[in-house]
Amino acid sequence: MYNEEYEKRGFPFKDFLLKLILIIIFVFLLVWLLPKFIAPTINKNLNNNNSEISALTSQIFYDNLEKMKEAAISYYTNERLPKEVGESDKMTLSDMIGKKIILPLVDKNNNAVDVEGSYVKITKTDDEYILKVNLKDSETEDYILVHLGCYDYCKDFLCEKDTSVDVPIKGGVDDPDDTPETPQPNPTPTVPEEPEEPEEPENPGETEYEYEYAKTIGATFSAWTKWNAYEKTSCSTEEIKCAENDTKCHLELKRYDRKEKIGTYEKEYVATSSKQVQVTSYEQKSCANWTYVIINSKTYAVTKTYTTINTVTGYTQKNVPGWDYAGRKTYTNPPKSSNGKYYVFVGADYSYCNDTCTTLPNYVYDEYNYTGSMSEVSSTTSTPIDSSTEVTASCGEIITKTIPVYRTIDVSDISTRTEPLYGTVCYKSTRTRELINEGKTIKQWSYYNNKTLLNDDWYYTGEVRVKN
Repeated sequence: MYNEEYEKRGFPFKDFLLKLILIIIFVFLLVWLLPKFIAPTINKNLNNNNSEISALTSQIFYDNLEKMKEAAISYYTNERLPKEVGESDKMTLSDMIGKKIILPLVDKNNNAVDVEGSYVKITKTDDEYILKVNLKDSETEDYILVHLGCYDYCKDFLCEKDTSVDVPIKGGVDDPDDTPETPQPNPTPTVPEEPEEPEEPENPGETEYEYEYAKTIGATFSAWTKWNAYEKTSCSTEEIKCAENDTKCHLELKRYDRKEKIGTYEKEYVATSSKQVQVTSYEQKSCANWTYVIINSKTYAVTKTYTTINTVTGYTQKNVPGWDYAGRKTYTNPPKSSNGKYYVFVGADYSYCNDTCTTLPNYVYDEYNYTGSMSEVSSTTSTPIDSSTEVTASCGEIITKTIPVYRTIDVSDISTRTEPLYGTVCYKSTRTRELINEGKTIKQWSYYNNKTLLNDDWYYTGEVRVKN
């Protein structure tokens, strides 16, 4: 009975439809809610990655700026700094690499930094220097300004200003230290071993000093000997001039410098001439009664053998088939070979030149002239015109011949000449005198740089004392 009732009920469509609706609603809610939980996490990870990439990019750019800055600070020593206020000096990154003070830089994309657009520029102001460091890579260009000076905390000659420390500048890099100093007690006068002009001591107070002067009276000397013959000496030798009454100076020396030949060297001269060379050959139907050559893309019928130009190279070779030796000739400018004329380089003529020669050498060539006739034709099967008779020549039968192809090229003719080598040579000559009578030396004290005494042959003894 149960089975009969079940079979009568049929398919449960309502239950299936209700389940399907519930599944669709669940899927819709899942699609709607899932991004709200996942998106923040994804965005957070993307932001973190972008931040890391941006930080890395900035760090590479900053590191490159620092490298250029440190290289510039180490390069600008006192003699390389601008001297006048407002004056600047600039170096591109290319210049810095050329001076071997920095290596080539690369950016975040592993591309070379622009060596011309990147530069450092230092400018002198009233009391310090401003260093501009400009960096340009494949994507970014920016710069920094650095204040430089000679500050109390500098370990080296020039350093970067520490904005957290307020210290005075040592009068600028080029100026002496003008920071006031505490007055010191009066210095004790010192006596030099040899009489010489003393330095005037600093006088921070009201103390005055006196300087001892001396003068020799009645000293007599022998006459000066004649200057001896000049002899070679080191160019660092200094001249000696004696004061008239200087009892300690018995020798005078004078020097003579001149340019003169100190040796020779071999100087190379290069001249440009031309010659014909065979570059190829090929077989072609041609008139049997004529010989053909192609020179610089033009076809010629020749009456005599036109030899390979490269064979005309022997300096003593006078007889060449088809060529007539015309002698050895001298040229100021090298000659150019042509179809019927060829030149063989022999050397240069130096016979006219002496130690003071400043002119260029003359060039010597052997000249050869082609003894046959040459007639330009449009093809090797046409009947050529004999240029010697100006009549049409017989072609004869047509046969296959090998046609040589020549081309005129420029060549360098090199020669050397022994040239004089000049330099500065120094000579010295001396003379002497003898002290016959030392005479009497008198002394007195006076103020520093007393012109009246100094002009009257008085000299400093080196003694200094406090004025009473």
